[in-house]
Amino acid sequence: MKNIKKIFLFTILGAIFAAFSSAFFAFAQENLKIYLFYGKGCPHCLKADKFLSELKEKHPKIEIEKYEVYFHPENLELFKKFCSEHKTQANAVPMIFIKDKYFKGFGKETGREIEKYLQSYLSRENIVNKEKETKTSKTSSQKLTLTKILSLAVVDSINPCAMAVLTLILIAILTYNPASKKNVLLAGLYFVGSVFIMYLIYGLVIIKFFQIIQVLSGIRPYLYKILGGMAILLGILNIKDFIKYKPGGFLTEMPLFLRPKVKKIISGIASPKGAFGVGIFVTLFLLPCTIGPYIIAGGILSVLKVLKSLPYLLLYNLIFILPMLAITLLVYFGLSKIEDISGWKEKNIRYLHLTAGIIILGLGILIIFGLV
Repeated sequence: MKNIKKIFLFTILGAIFAAFSSAFFAFAQENLKIYLFYGKGCPHCLKADKFLSELKEKHPKIEIEKYEVYFHPENLELFKKFCSEHKTQANAVPMIFIKDKYFKGFGKETGREIEKYLQSYLSRENIVNKEKETKTSKTSSQKLTLTKILSLAVVDSINPCAMAVLTLILIAILTYNPASKKNVLLAGLYFVGSVFIMYLIYGLVIIKFFQIIQVLSGIRPYLYKILGGMAILLGILNIKDFIKYKPGGFLTEMPLFLRPKVKKIISGIASPKGAFGVGIFVTLFLLPCTIGPYIIAGGILSVLKVLKSLPYLLLYNLIFILPMLAITLLVYFGLSKIEDISGWKEKNIRYLHLTAGIIILGLGILIIFGLV
């Protein structure tokens, strides 16, 4: 039992950590610095100073640093250093440095040259910054989408339905051939593989459905609000199952009337290949209790082209099958018995609903308020 708890705790916490480990990027735009070296009492320096002050009013993003060189030896040394870097002589003031450009002396023509250079530089900077903002926006959007998809996948992965069906399949295989652990491993892997494939197909269908209805009914502006509302509803239903548990909860577990049919189908499994075939069919019965988070994920991914949404779907379904893989490996390596896993699930089913409810409720609230 301890091994089961550790495996499931590790799986859930690892997936949650991955879901919320995304970071946001911001590019800080530095002010353009202009350096003025001047001498006290120099009439041209006063004109240069006045010109730069007026320039600052026109362009608030520039920053002006002034250094008096006649009476401040340390400023003179700095002036010489600037001149050396710009390959000119420190033999006259005022001198103005802007990036790799310098302007010696000051008059009307000098002012026009500075303004022309400044406008050209700022135009280039704007283009570069817009390109950066576009790239940052795309990166942030991708990270936000990844966070949502991971969160929803975590919720789906701890759904009791799939765990229950898998344990029934393993029990059926052991009943038919109790001495073959290899068959247990293969049956588990075949079933998990069939679930992965079928849910990937369902995901593509859901995305295509959302893309069609967005075009036909123009709901795109309201789509995120609708998906956020669905997530909140699903979160509340899961938390309700924690507070007052009743088997077969609406949208949170397989309906009671379907369970006898599923058990009857599973009881006929005699081989791993049979587990694959049954898995394909049984996924239809799993949909009522696992489709909620998947519909929300499909709605989020519907803004992407189908091929671009595929990596997100693959990741979602990989996380979805992780607990089922863990169960299969636990039984195969003898770390736990199927009965223990089934008992652990029944004992902790309320807490599984609580964990799922908190995650998806929080995600829904963040979506509604536009925070993710």
